[in-house]
Amino acid sequence: MLAFWNIRIGLWICTTFDHFAQHLLTNAVGPIIVAQELLKLSDVSIGTMAFMSSDSGSTQRFLAYEDGFAAYAASKAALNQALRHLAEELRRKQRHTVILALHPGEVATDMGMIETSWDLDGGQITTEESVIKMMEVIRSKSINQSGTFWTWENKEYPW
Repeated sequence: MLAFWNIRIGLWICTTFDHFAQHLLTNAVGPIIVAQELLKLSDVSIGTMAFMSSDSGSTQRFLAYEDGFAAYAASKAALNQALRHLAEELRRKQRHTVILALHPGEVATDMGMIETSWDLDGGQITTEESVIKMMEVIRSKSINQSGTFWTWENKEYPW
């Protein structure tokens, strides 16, 4: 699973070029570059590549209550689009690597310490619960689900 440490959250109207670029580099460009390098390894067979996305990156399910998450959300939406393209490119090349975007849930981490009611998605979960559930999701997917977006609850998520 490819995941990178998230950088600080800030209001969109106050976001600088550098702040936005840092989100894009951390959450979209970095994971894709790592994936490209792994896929170049000819002596390694990669069955599944799972990427840490977020419900914030869904353009079909806009989360208006996430005040201050715009740069983060935009970077996760960029990752999601890149993953869809990566999955299609691999499919055309007849590579059998499954590409998955995963929403880990509302995990009780420092990033989740914002002023909102976590009853929105059923409350926060522990990091352990999130990882165990995401591993179950990863194990359950085949090449037919490559290029799709899933929650930790194994529910397909809208792009």
